[in-house]
Amino acid sequence: MPGIKAAFSLRFMYLSLVFMVMTFLWPQEPALADVRGNRDTVRVGIAQQVPEVRLSFQGRYRLVDAHSGKLIAETSPGETWVAANVGEFTMLNRNGDNQGLYKGSIRAEEIKSEQSILSGSGTLQQKDSLSGLAVLSAGSGLRYINDSGDLRALDGNGRVTAMSQGGLNLFALEKYGRTARYRGNVEIMPVGAGLTVINELPMEHYLYGVVPAEMPASFPLEALKAQAVAGRTYVIAQLGSYGNQGFDVLDSQQNQVYRGYDAEHLQTTRAVDETAGKVLVYRGQLISAFFHSSSGGYTENCEDVWRDTLGYIRAREDPADFNSKYYNWTVTYSIEQLTRVVNDKLKSFSNPGPYPEFFLVTDVKEVQRTSSGQRVKRLLIEGCDAAGNPMQVDINNSDRVRVVLGLNSSLFSMQKDTDTNGKLCGVVIIGSGLGHGLGMSQWGASGLAMKGYNYQDILQYYYTGVDMLNNYGA
Repeated sequence: MPGIKAAFSLRFMYLSLVFMVMTFLWPQEPALADVRGNRDTVRVGIAQQVPEVRLSFQGRYRLVDAHSGKLIAETSPGETWVAANVGEFTMLNRNGDNQGLYKGSIRAEEIKSEQSILSGSGTLQQKDSLSGLAVLSAGSGLRYINDSGDLRALDGNGRVTAMSQGGLNLFALEKYGRTARYRGNVEIMPVGAGLTVINELPMEHYLYGVVPAEMPASFPLEALKAQAVAGRTYVIAQLGSYGNQGFDVLDSQQNQVYRGYDAEHLQTTRAVDETAGKVLVYRGQLISAFFHSSSGGYTENCEDVWRDTLGYIRAREDPADFNSKYYNWTVTYSIEQLTRVVNDKLKSFSNPGPYPEFFLVTDVKEVQRTSSGQRVKRLLIEGCDAAGNPMQVDINNSDRVRVVLGLNSSLFSMQKDTDTNGKLCGVVIIGSGLGHGLGMSQWGASGLAMKGYNYQDILQYYYTGVDMLNNYGA
């Protein structure tokens, strides 16, 4: 990860060391409906409706009663903290010892140690970590500092002083049978009979845990940069989506996948850092920067896949997307398997109420294709109910077509298997691609990068007529 490199001599100058503990205080606890998105900070819902929360901490944190603003405790390494919902209260214990009941939320806030560094150029720099700095030692050897190394400096009185590295602050959350570590602050909020866990952190640190979760870190750097800009733009446009639940976005595909600190990779972190604050706009407005894994060779107009017409999400040929992983896949269903898949997938739709259940699917008819001619946009499913009454369901949306048939993509052709009486016995579906086919193809971005495209070119290729702005578009 690139950092500021300040070379200075320990023999010929001393470092002015100012140790200041800075506690990043959270604002007075807001009502859920009052949560607003802040472009350089994001609140991520990382667990919802869990009966209890188990946390441990690395670095320095303080636990605060959000209702009163009073300090509960400062954490220590090796401690396990458990929070449980008790009505509108949160019960807290440390290493099995009861720490009391608290009305409303409990917050764990980072405590950062900041140091003033006098660089070789005479500039005084404020740093909460020495990681990334370069030191010119008395022997003229250049040494780069990481988070764990020790460093000693000669102060103004000629004394050797140990320098705090400003170690990394992380909290670890046990959920769904595994432990995940996260940067930033954490809030535990009682909601109904369970607890909601919210990770609040700087936008760029959030993206450290998003980009490698959404795109393989082995992809070319320019593709990773394109993903960082798309991901940043996408999440900013989504800020406040769950404001009535106390957070901005979820950590899942419902927004974009966020896996926290443990997912971070040097290459993806570099991609985030080298595009920091950059976002995409169309006619001055932030775009919905949709992306998907593989286009199968063609992207689509937004209105063919979903509903809205967006001037920057337009169909185009995408030959750079070609890859062996998601091309030329085949799915074969017997009529019984097809009936089960269709019934299962239809449960996720409403029109406006639940779809009826097929006893047996008797035919699947392609009605319409998208404007590119590549994807199935409209599908008619025919069959009968348990009483033998005829039924049909009209799927009029390219994304729903792939979902209802349980496919990677709606870019496919279908072969029907019938008996001697013309009765449908099964189908063979041959297709390409993975995902909805809107906006940037991640495999296509990789292909373009290997052809020499930079990240700006890649983004212009997939998002028609967009401009790039700095500072989150502010």
